[in-house]
Amino acid sequence: MPQSIEACPMIVTAQSLGSGSSGNALLVTSGEATLLIDCGVGIRAIRAALAERDRNLRDLNALLITHEHRDHVQTLPAVLHDELPMIATSGTTRAAALPREQTTVIAPNSPVSIAGATIHCLPTRHDAAEPCGFLIELGGVTIAVMTDLGTWQDHLAEAASSSDLVLIEANYNDAMLRHGPYPAYLKRRVASGVGHLANAACGQAIAPVAKYRGVKTTWWLSHLSKTNNSPDQALADVREHVRRHNADASITSLPRQAPGPRWEMTVPPSTPSSKGRTSTAPTQIFMPGLD
Repeated sequence: MPQSIEACPMIVTAQSLGSGSSGNALLVTSGEATLLIDCGVGIRAIRAALAERDRNLRDLNALLITHEHRDHVQTLPAVLHDELPMIATSGTTRAAALPREQTTVIAPNSPVSIAGATIHCLPTRHDAAEPCGFLIELGGVTIAVMTDLGTWQDHLAEAASSSDLVLIEANYNDAMLRHGPYPAYLKRRVASGVGHLANAACGQAIAPVAKYRGVKTTWWLSHLSKTNNSPDQALADVREHVRRHNADASITSLPRQAPGPRWEMTVPPSTPSSKGRTSTAPTQIFMPGLD
């Protein structure tokens, strides 16, 4: 009788390749999927991250675009090829001039499935045509991307509450913005309901979810301002609110212009008896030179 071949566990990984006004990109991989969320960093950084995983641009299963601002799409001409599927809202597709024949339009309550991943649209309030975040379900792992947020909303909290990894904006410290060098009009834009999320607002958003989820969820503070924030300041402000809720959470500030830590979660193989199985605890591998 032939021996059965044991199924191998799946490893889902995520790594920010840059997070800030200079450029944003997130690479998510599993055994069968390679997804790039935004392409605002240099093409060499994207190619290097793919090469570390023995992949290249042609191995991308999809490029997901949150919105059309330059720091999220500036490398699109170098990444795009005629067989690359793209996923974006209708407004972003128009504003970023994405090729219609290659773009699947995503909308709330209309998820898109590709390469074993299910991708949900999370509408956001930001001064773009039709911005969104994404909730990515892949191999039993859930990753939420929520940056460029003028306002925290209930549906974002609901998505975060079911996620293993959350990229959430912590753009500025209120005092640093108020007393900083930005002109008045830019300060108003950043702090507006369609601007960016302050550290304090980020902490207030994280705290109740962290109270419920604890260290089951990893939080990456994203899109930090170079002028009105710092990694240490963001962590201090956010953790203050988490402590007020007597919650425990794994929180890391992402670097603005370099790759961040590599997050990994191992999912046991699916078998008839493994219904309801749980993944192993996530790990973070910090890259050399990462603060």
